[in-house]
Parts: sequence; structure tokens; C-alpha cells
Amino acid sequence: MPLVHRGMSAPTTSSRSLSHVSRATAGSGPRRHRRRSFWQRSLDEARDTGDWFRIPKLYTKKTAQQIASDVRCAHLRPTSVHRVRGFAPGEVWESKWIPTTIGAPGDCEVWVRFLGEKFSLAEGG
Repeated sequence: MPLVHRGMSAPTTSSRSLSHVSRATAGSGPRRHRRRSFWQRSLDEARDTGDWFRIPKLYTKKTAQQIASDVRCAHLRPTSVHRVRGFAPGEVWESKWIPTTIGAPGDCEVWVRFLGEKFSLAEGG
């Protein structure tokens, strides 16, 4: 026998409550734009600058080294296995990490520069 607390009624499935649910999930309102990740926004900014761009976060030395390596090798891997989101297939990036003086001792900055697409580089060279 189901337990019902005194003073509370059991949930019902009247047509009124179900119609409310179906309206809420029907998508009748304006569609929201998908949120872009920190890395998608940062890489978009880096593409727009055309020069070195400092990623606006600080990292430990090991993490900065790994991120810089991931960015440099992004064109060699399928986008489905990237740990960093925001790369388009075939994009070639240069990256470096350096210790910083603006954060805690041991913090590092990651810098990236968009070089172009893999096929464009081959045609130009």
C-alpha cells in the first residue's frame, strides 16, 4: 500500500497536468543558441587577432605543457578526440607556455597562434 502523508494529496495524471507538460516540451518558444565553451570563445578570438593570443586563464606547469602540446598537435587528430573544444578539422596552431608573474608562484600562461588550415599551408609552401 503506498504511503500518503497527511495533508498531502497523491500526484495525479489529469489531462490538465499532462497538457501543461506537453506544452512546455513542445519547443514553442524561441530556440536558444548553444552555449560556446571557454575554449571555443578563446580560439575564435585567437583566429581574429592573427597573432599570438594569451589564453585568459592560468594553469599549473604540467597542465600548461599538456594544453600547449594538444593545441600544436590538433591538426593530427580527429576532432572527436580533442580534449580542447573549438578546433575546426585541419586547422594548424602554434602554441607555447611560459611561467607568469601575475598569478600564484608556479602558475603558467598558454599562448596560441592560428597558422591556417593544413591544406592552405601545403598549397602556399
